[in-house]
Amino acid sequence: MAIIETIAPIFLIIIFGSIIQKSGFLKSQFVSEMNRFVFLFPLPLLIFTGIVRSNIKDVSLTYVFSVILPTLAIAIFSLLVGVVAGLKKGTLGSFVQTTFHGNVTYIGLAVLFYMLGDEGLKRGSILIGFLILVNNALSIVILSCTAHSHKNAARALLSIIKTPVIVATFAGIIALYCKIPIPNIIFKSMTILGNIALPMALLIIGASISVDTLKKSFLLSLIVASIKLIVLPGSALLYCKYFQITPLKDILPSIILLATPTALTSYILAKEVGGDQELASGAVTLSTLISPFTFALWTSMII
Repeated sequence: MAIIETIAPIFLIIIFGSIIQKSGFLKSQFVSEMNRFVFLFPLPLLIFTGIVRSNIKDVSLTYVFSVILPTLAIAIFSLLVGVVAGLKKGTLGSFVQTTFHGNVTYIGLAVLFYMLGDEGLKRGSILIGFLILVNNALSIVILSCTAHSHKNAARALLSIIKTPVIVATFAGIIALYCKIPIPNIIFKSMTILGNIALPMALLIIGASISVDTLKKSFLLSLIVASIKLIVLPGSALLYCKYFQITPLKDILPSIILLATPTALTSYILAKEVGGDQELASGAVTLSTLISPFTFALWTSMII
């Protein structure tokens, strides 16, 4: 019951965002501008301050690989499934990338924070930068190879390096390792601005959900959601068991981040690099709708 009480409010805010967007209260242009604002300022600051407050011992290769290795394994697995199923070009690329490319920043951080508090935020922030880098780079490579769109892929890969969240992650790690002092008044101001990221992000997710495209790609979207929400976090759990990462605070952030629904970015990349936009949109919608139940499943198993 406690798990449901933690997760349900998060998705009620997402539903609220969808309702007020469909009612016309939130215009598409405003949602787009709000998303850009969160992406450029509050979210990077939230991740930076979370990392700076972390323990240096939390940044270990074993811990980072708990999200990277399962991601690579599922990418290979999904590619084989797609080839066997006879998927071609852009559809194959979008199928593969939507099975591992999760919404770790907006939904993942929100679930971790509201479930584990500052501890979840600190540990999740460390993983997110590495995971975003791997997710985006791998998605672009897969999409470009299947859709033969190498020119757009090169441009997209270069843009990843300048992503504010990536910059914030490595800036935070450098500040943490080098013990760079940050004036208290500056750090508190950064914290205040960073704290508005999660509620705004949840509203953005709700306002961006589109059920119409789901009808055209329901079967493939269901397969994607099953792999993304069950197989991927399940492989991370096996990794943690194998390397004997047993404390709750160590296992749960990895599982939660990999159990997130497909990222909205997967649709943007499909459009940019020549993937199947309908499948990407359908995967985002269906996995988001199902994810509250799978979040509850994974957290109840671990806790």
